[in-house]
Amino acid sequence: MHLRRYVGPLRTFESSGAEFMTYLRLLVEMQPAERVLDVGCGCGLMALYLKDYLHEAGSYAGVDLHSPSVNWCAKHISSLRPDFQFRHIDVRSLAYNPKGKYSADDFNFPYESRSFDVILFKSVFTHLRPAEVENYLKEASRLLKADGRCLATFFLLNHEQELLAAKASSALKFSFGNEQWRYVYEHSPESACAYDEIFILSLLKKFDLTLVGPPYYGSWSGRENGLSFQDMLIIKRA
Repeated sequence: MHLRRYVGPLRTFESSGAEFMTYLRLLVEMQPAERVLDVGCGCGLMALYLKDYLHEAGSYAGVDLHSPSVNWCAKHISSLRPDFQFRHIDVRSLAYNPKGKYSADDFNFPYESRSFDVILFKSVFTHLRPAEVENYLKEASRLLKADGRCLATFFLLNHEQELLAAKASSALKFSFGNEQWRYVYEHSPESACAYDEIFILSLLKKFDLTLVGPPYYGSWSGRENGLSFQDMLIIKRA
């Protein structure tokens, strides 16, 4: 699938919404009547694109640990689309919410099991520690409907990426950590985290998840044919 002709080299904040709408429609095959969960919704970028795509039979739920962003979304988006709901999750993050009440490594999202057709983790796992990644994938498995799909972005470490890193081709240098995960900044791991691809695949298997097709590797590693900047996985229940 030649998605690059649809999305082009879009890298600005606003255009990334259009970019990921393309991925949701073409890779995830999201339908207008489906129920969508946007983890790390921020200031509502994806919601602003989805509000004109999802019709009355569909719905949207956005969660984020930054309460001012959630409040803005509730005021300016939910007022136009009452079926677009936003929740603040007070999850602790040393980089982004150090005083949070809950730990991300055992946090349960406030939704019933099998609630969502589509789950989006856009630039979420790139800011989580290993136990937190494990728990969020466990939660994704719980929340997805039987035929649900999940789009998740990562920085994946593998053999090809190692070869490119050795040539100094990568946009990011993950200098700290271990074989399971690595990070750019020694004193702020959550700022940019990368994970061994085999480790991530083992977690999917652990929680009865599987890939829909091969990974879509990004350009961050120095790949000339990277689809997006980060790597993307399309996930479903096994």
